[in-house]
Amino acid sequence: MDRKDLEAKVLQAVACVMPEIDISKLDMTAELTKEYGVNSVSIIQLIVELENDFNIEFQDSELALGLYYDMNDVVAAVAAKLN
Repeated sequence: MDRKDLEAKVLQAVACVMPEIDISKLDMTAELTKEYGVNSVSIIQLIVELENDFNIEFQDSELALGLYYDMNDVVAAVAAKLN
């Protein structure tokens, strides 16, 4: 799966878990907490959705909101699990 397809699938998960975020206007480099109101609960919901969508598993230590500054960090984490 190339980066563009991976980003699209991650953004679909974002749309599912956080419908208040307009993924067509999402800035991949914007700080998730300040720009989109992502909190510790919503990041865990997103990670669970990504685990299901990609058939991957995150460790408990990888669930911290501080690990994901922007959407690029989320995509990179998924990419690392797929490789």
